[in-house]
Amino acid sequence: MADNETDAALATLRRVLEETRHLDRRAFLRRLGQAAAGSALLGSFVGLIEARNADAAEQKPVTTLGWGGAWQAAMETAFFKPWTEKTGNAVRYIAPYDFNKVRAMDMAKQQQVDVIEAGSIDTPRLVRFGMNAPLDWKVIDRSALSPGQLKYANAIGAITLSTLMVYNKKKWPGEDHPNSWADFWDIQRYPGPRSLQRRCLTTLEAALMADGVPADPAKMYPLDVDRAFRKLDQIKPHIKTWWSSGTEPQQFMQDEEVDLCMAWNGRASDSINNHGAHYDIVWNQACYNGDVEAWFLLRNCPNPDGGMKLLDFVGRAEPQAAFARALYYGPTNLKAYDLIDEKLARQLPSYPANANVSLLVNYDWWVDHYDELTMRFETWIQS
Repeated sequence: MADNETDAALATLRRVLEETRHLDRRAFLRRLGQAAAGSALLGSFVGLIEARNADAAEQKPVTTLGWGGAWQAAMETAFFKPWTEKTGNAVRYIAPYDFNKVRAMDMAKQQQVDVIEAGSIDTPRLVRFGMNAPLDWKVIDRSALSPGQLKYANAIGAITLSTLMVYNKKKWPGEDHPNSWADFWDIQRYPGPRSLQRRCLTTLEAALMADGVPADPAKMYPLDVDRAFRKLDQIKPHIKTWWSSGTEPQQFMQDEEVDLCMAWNGRASDSINNHGAHYDIVWNQACYNGDVEAWFLLRNCPNPDGGMKLLDFVGRAEPQAAFARALYYGPTNLKAYDLIDEKLARQLPSYPANANVSLLVNYDWWVDHYDELTMRFETWIQS
């Protein structure tokens, strides 16, 4: 009799799993609870799952931070919601991203953030400042990662990103459209309002390319800083807005507030593909981050166990491919490309045709000069 009950319970469980395989955890448990009526064995099974979920609910959330807007939506879609569905652990997201606040908490030994996806220059800075905690490879499956994701000690490669130029296709619908940073600077041939990022990093590179320096790291670095600022002097009166948040150029494009704009490639593609912005991307002379962006567990964080488990998830191929589909930034896990179609791949910074005409930014140079040039750039902006 007991064997018959077990067989019946397993058959019911298999049926419920099949019926709910495309649904979320809550829908599965609701359907299983309905099916378990009258079965002591299945009732006990449901009770165990609910107890496990109750325990998970009492766990501390993993706290992270990011850029908000479309970035946050993509992060939650690709990484955090699937991880919470899988583990029952919640993720608390803070926006906007502010590395200086994270560093201040670290210096005060009052860190409140567990995990960070460090943006560009912040990866080598975070390593230099010793803010990252050692990773536990008993928790994180190293075999699921690509070698390039382990470029930095105690970090996991995240995304590839480019900072590039977009132009208004309504204003320049044909072949004669801006196609370089020299064209961005050419206000006679291509008149119209413009916007640049309020940041020395990549803005100085754009100025030097506008002045004739090739998109070749060997010829770009070390940066001729004085030459870059002289070139910026020429364009400064024609910049309508200096943006600080990735959501700003998206809004400029969607409202057609500027005709030429520096933007992050993923934000630009999101506005063009999903919000009807009549702009086009210029990959020529894009400032390409390569594999610098990485996920870190922060030292002295409040939830190191939860953060370590999250890091085991975010570097894997499937969530990285999901993030590329959500916001057009390239994965660093090479296995993710097997999950990305050709149409999407062509919109990613690491696609060969895009990477080959881009400038690979030298972050080893920038980490030694970022603070001083940030101060000089801000002084120049305000002068």
